[in-house]
Amino acid sequence: MQHVTRIHQKWRPSMALVVVFICVALVSIPLAAMLTVQLTSNQFVRETEQSLVKQGAIYAEVYRTQFETLEGPEIGSIPDKDVLAFWNASLHPLSSKIDVRNHPVLPPLPEGDLVKARVDPRHDTIMPTLGELAQFAGKTTLAGVIFLDHQGVGVGEAGLRNISTLPEVKAALAGEVGVALRARDDDYSRHPLNSISRDTGFRVFVAYPVLSKDRVIGAVLLSRTPLSLRKFVFRERDPLMIMGIFTLSGALLLGFLLLRLMSRPVRGLRDEARAIAAGEKPKSEPLRHYGMRELADLGESMLSMADTLDQRSQEIATYTDHVTHELKSPVTSISGAAELLQSEEMSPENRAKLLGNIHSESERMNTLLTRLREMSQLRQEAQKGPGSLPTMLPDLDGLTIRIVEPSEDELPLSNDHGEIILLHMAQNALAHGAQNLELQYQNGVLRISDDGEGISENDTAKLADPFFTTRRAQGGTGMGLAIVSALLEIYGARLHITPHSSASKTVGAEFEIRF
Repeated sequence: MQHVTRIHQKWRPSMALVVVFICVALVSIPLAAMLTVQLTSNQFVRETEQSLVKQGAIYAEVYRTQFETLEGPEIGSIPDKDVLAFWNASLHPLSSKIDVRNHPVLPPLPEGDLVKARVDPRHDTIMPTLGELAQFAGKTTLAGVIFLDHQGVGVGEAGLRNISTLPEVKAALAGEVGVALRARDDDYSRHPLNSISRDTGFRVFVAYPVLSKDRVIGAVLLSRTPLSLRKFVFRERDPLMIMGIFTLSGALLLGFLLLRLMSRPVRGLRDEARAIAAGEKPKSEPLRHYGMRELADLGESMLSMADTLDQRSQEIATYTDHVTHELKSPVTSISGAAELLQSEEMSPENRAKLLGNIHSESERMNTLLTRLREMSQLRQEAQKGPGSLPTMLPDLDGLTIRIVEPSEDELPLSNDHGEIILLHMAQNALAHGAQNLELQYQNGVLRISDDGEGISENDTAKLADPFFTTRRAQGGTGMGLAIVSALLEIYGARLHITPHSSASKTVGAEFEIRF
């Protein structure tokens, strides 16, 4: 059977592909997010900035101490009151100012304007000593240091240069700590993935003010290239490798669990449904693993649906065979009688007899179809109840019905369904010569016994089958107990028959309805 689909065909990802995408996302999204917000670059830059600030504080203290040992006039600008209050506090820690996400990268450090000599000779006196200190410490700190006087003049490659126009130097000469990001090369351009695409292309500059007697007597300009992600990964390769292994293992484990708990059961249910729809399997079979509770519930529902479809299919086939067989005899009789009635030589007595046969066979066909429709409708009804046993008792002439004690009054049936079941049971007993019918309900079992002809052991297995009857000649349709069984199936109950052999002294039939 070719698979026919009514769903619009377009590309849709498979569950396995979705699981793979989820696992890749678990690994890549944190890294992509980290690169997008430049967390690594920001952290490296701030660590470098803090390191330069600490070095600047030490250099500034040495600068101030040596400068104050020399005599001379007061020089330098006086900072604002807020700035002085900050520096005069007992503790004045400095937090990071640079944020690579919005801090501009300035051009490389310019040479500045050439200056012939410094204004104050005291700076010339202390600068050689400070230079030697910075050169010796730089072997360990790897930081570049330029000592500036109160006018922003420092020693450059070609002599004294004035760089007081730089924003970070301006801030330092005003008594604040100035910071800046400056490119290392003239052709440097910011790149969103700069930390991973190439080595860091900028340097961190910190201009630390030197204050003496509440005046800015100079500044220390420090610079250093921050750590790059590539160098950081190489330096921390072992713990990062362990973290990567754990992350990848976790993603693979999650993918395996998703495939086992979701993909495999869903594909199994799909294959089962396709096989049932194609007629390859009459019933669905439970899967070995359903993975999750919801899928197990779905599987249980599908098993129930498959069993119902199989039962309905068998019923349709059975009813078709029985109806065809049962209606064949009346139709043949009616057809034969109709042919004989066409003869003009038939006597009035024979004609009346044939007409009577046609009428009786038509009534039989109508009864069979009515009972068949009734049983089909009853199978569609929903479970109801409970009901009262005394109110379910039918009233038939010639049959005495009573409830045997001890009995419970309440049955797990609706009153309407109970009346139909007991009516068919009573009619069946009356048709087989019973005069008394006894009912007893206890512990979920309803016992029905009569004093009629009884049931032979050979007929027990077929008694509830549709159209099976031992009274065909008397007009029996064989649908009474079939209707009873159909109703009981709604409540999950079964009709059991206790047979009596011909040699048994026990009279009558006995049934048990077990709920």
